[in-house]
Amino acid sequence: MKSMKTNTIKIKAFFILLLLICGWGSVQAQQMLTVKGVVVDALKEPLPGASVQVVGMSTGTVTDLDGNFTIQVPKGKTIAVSFIGYVTQELTVNQNQTNLTIQLEDDSKQLNEVVVIGYGTVEKKDLTGSIQSVTSKELSKLVTTDVTETLNGRVGGVLVNKTSNRPGSDTKIEIRGINSFNFSNEPLYVIDGVPSQTGMRHLNSADIESIDILKDASSSAIYGSRGANGVVIITTKGANKRQGFNIDYSGYVGFKTPTRIPEMIGNMGNGLEYVDYRTALWKKKYGDASLSRPDFLTDDEKRRIKHGEYYDWLRELSQNALTTSHSVSATGGTDKLSFSFGLGYLKDDGMIGDESFERITANIGLEYRFSDKFKTGVNSYVSLNNTNEGANDALVNAYFLPPTVSPYDKDGSYLFNCQPTSSKINPFVQIENNKREKEANYTNFSGYLEYQPLKGLSFKSQIAVQYDSDVYGEWVGTMTQAKGGLNAPEAYRKEGRNMNWVWDNIITYDKTWKDIHRLNVIGLYSAQKETHKGSEMRGDGLPYNSDWHAIETAEEIRDVKSYYWESSMLSFMGRANYTLLDRYLFTITGRYDGTSRLATGNQWGFMPSAAIGWQMKNENFLKDVDWLNSLKLRVSWGRSGNNSIDHDITWTKLDLAHYIYGGKGENAFGLGDRKGNKNLRWEMTSEWNYGIDFGFLNNRINGTIDVYNRTTKDLIFARSVGNLNGYGSILENVGTSSNKGIEIGLNTVNISTKDFTWKTNLTFSLNRNKIVDLYGDKKDDLANRWFIGQPMKVIYDLEKVGIWQMEDKELAAKYGQVPGHIRVADLDDNYVIDERDYKVLGTPSPDWTAGMTNTFAYKNWDLSFYMYARIGGIYNDDFTYMFTAWDNEHWNKLNVNYWTPENRSNEYQQIGAQSYHTQVLGKISGSFLKIQNITLGYTLPETWMKKMKMKNARAYINVQNPFTFTDYLGPDPETIGEDVYKSLSLYPMTFTFGVNLTF
Repeated sequence: MKSMKTNTIKIKAFFILLLLICGWGSVQAQQMLTVKGVVVDALKEPLPGASVQVVGMSTGTVTDLDGNFTIQVPKGKTIAVSFIGYVTQELTVNQNQTNLTIQLEDDSKQLNEVVVIGYGTVEKKDLTGSIQSVTSKELSKLVTTDVTETLNGRVGGVLVNKTSNRPGSDTKIEIRGINSFNFSNEPLYVIDGVPSQTGMRHLNSADIESIDILKDASSSAIYGSRGANGVVIITTKGANKRQGFNIDYSGYVGFKTPTRIPEMIGNMGNGLEYVDYRTALWKKKYGDASLSRPDFLTDDEKRRIKHGEYYDWLRELSQNALTTSHSVSATGGTDKLSFSFGLGYLKDDGMIGDESFERITANIGLEYRFSDKFKTGVNSYVSLNNTNEGANDALVNAYFLPPTVSPYDKDGSYLFNCQPTSSKINPFVQIENNKREKEANYTNFSGYLEYQPLKGLSFKSQIAVQYDSDVYGEWVGTMTQAKGGLNAPEAYRKEGRNMNWVWDNIITYDKTWKDIHRLNVIGLYSAQKETHKGSEMRGDGLPYNSDWHAIETAEEIRDVKSYYWESSMLSFMGRANYTLLDRYLFTITGRYDGTSRLATGNQWGFMPSAAIGWQMKNENFLKDVDWLNSLKLRVSWGRSGNNSIDHDITWTKLDLAHYIYGGKGENAFGLGDRKGNKNLRWEMTSEWNYGIDFGFLNNRINGTIDVYNRTTKDLIFARSVGNLNGYGSILENVGTSSNKGIEIGLNTVNISTKDFTWKTNLTFSLNRNKIVDLYGDKKDDLANRWFIGQPMKVIYDLEKVGIWQMEDKELAAKYGQVPGHIRVADLDDNYVIDERDYKVLGTPSPDWTAGMTNTFAYKNWDLSFYMYARIGGIYNDDFTYMFTAWDNEHWNKLNVNYWTPENRSNEYQQIGAQSYHTQVLGKISGSFLKIQNITLGYTLPETWMKKMKMKNARAYINVQNPFTFTDYLGPDPETIGEDVYKSLSLYPMTFTFGVNLTF
């Protein structure tokens, strides 16, 4: 048996050897050909460093300083010649070839990139306004649950503000600063043609074709009375004319772990530090004798200290979490029909309790072409979102509770009040008895008919509908911080429904004459109506735990409210883009809007804009400048409005009051506090924008610079009228504000060789906001903290200059203070600190922001890292104030540099010192630098993909938020000012593995 097995192995080895010999012979027999030549550009100048690669093989070379190359190529194979900034040329080799001259043409793809400008598109080279785009290709390489965050630092002039790091939390966008005091400063979102205020949180980034941001008033004036805050146009992936069938899959799984957990006194097992802190605190506040009081340390705390049993509340309460996303889409079609279909699923778990965000998305697009002149199509997008917002108070209590107490009793069960001397309850119990959940549904549908009777002339009619609804529910059980373990449970339910439809009728004429004149004209008639309705109620004393689903069983039902309102708009718009000799660009736009939100006589407004561009590179005196690839100057002016105003601001309304009369409840109506004003007009913004676009050295250096000056007039203020006729205020158009700034975008190809490239993308933004006038008298409004010449939002308070030191004892006594207390500036030098010593300390907006992405590629490997910085700005942070200024004798504090006679710190007051002016400790800088995203990817070689019948296959690993450099004491400097009781969050570092596949 053994010999038979041995013989079998020998036979197999013989055949394997024979196959190898035959294979080697066939390789040897394959005829190798020699190809020699030179690679030149459009001006027939040699291109050194151009890549010459045999397609499908690792064989390749680069051209020398004179553009020459020599390469051995198997007969019948194809070589590809490429160079940055030029179109790749391919050549099939069937014989020895020498003295070849391969001329590469300029790759104008980047300049000819199509940009969505509202009701149409334009090639980037013909753009006259300030518009920036994020493409699906860029989005596919980013890992994010909220696509809004991708704009931070990647789009100049755009500031994304996060409210929290809890899953599903809201984000808000500012474009080129803020314009309005009382109404929304968020941009208009246009999702597949539907103007909306819902934002992008419900969208799956894998479903987005492009995001185009219209920043200047010349561009946003196309949306008239809704464009003052900028416009974000989102185009989802719909049907296209690609024939055949493609399936794309993208998915990832991520592991989240808390990072930058704030350092509290006694954390990480260092409980004796907290004991020393509490001892110093009690001695300072109550004297040495207080240490013998039973409430200084309980018997259980003394036992735990004796045995070194300390509890790290933050690290024990926090947890690791998973995040996962999966998206699949199919596209294809024939010469008549095109289609697309996509499904997506995302689940993002939080790091405290049951926090989570879950989203399901679906989209479908169809286009049918009856003939070359007539086509129709539909596009539909559905998003279902469930958000578990987590418990109130739980995380903040974990900060408050000291390491000397435990959440468990002797039997290992949860205690309700784990620190009898404190009012803070066990956060683990809070999580079990407090629920806050939100269900939101979003649907967007659009359908169109388009007719093209003549070449270049088309008529398009599109109806689009957006419907969204949300239900929010909250359950507050007896065993919670709010109920104190004694009061009956409480439930709250709120729902809202919004319907928004718009009917656009567009006529477009596009014509080119002899490469001299190029004209694009568009006309629009649009009608829009939106309807909003909702209700809410609260119930106290529920008999059983039914969450918010059985409020009718409550002992008392209160706060019952409902609402309904609607508004409508009619619009007429015209725009013309004209290009002369491919050098001189002209754009003119006019829009006439009428809205139901204003009173008769002020409902209609005209918003014009104009822009010119000069393609200097195409002038004869620059055509032969080899190192200059593009140079364009732009100047634009436009005026747009802010329609994000209340639907009822012109009305004088009655307020509802409830009272008891005759033994029963009655409703009464009386004058409200605010008087309506039928003379109100839109807040109108006008803006000048000056821009330059450039490209050097075969576009290895290219970019754009924009400088703008924006003025907003007729700001609507609630002006005090001294309780005249029962009214406390009246809304008026009286204020003026301005925003001035600069934006820089730069793209560079730092290294480009056959196998290795290094590219850098850099953005820089600076904005200066100020109040020009308030009430027409150039006077400040101290009550509202509004000051002429200062930003619209300011921090107005005392200025901290340090801590009183021992040598300042006599001077401190003049202010009624002692060494170790907080020292503030006495601006009038009268030895009295009062409101006359208040000053504008700064504004809660950064001085400037910047983002930088570096991308490296080596053969099939790619590596990128993204950095984002906000520098400057001063913010009012409740978290910092609460955990540095409060001196409760039982609560914990941040472990910072507190003053002692030996440690003469100028940062924080003495422990236990009853210092004045502690509010200044909450005024902090918002500066930070983040290494926000690092990604390493590998794309399978083309030969491998062909064997597996795949068109693309890439796998990657990613880490988010690995490094943050800041002086902020909390977890995340981007969430400074978050609500400490309702939305306080930890900062996640996420490790992700994902793939992108195309079949």
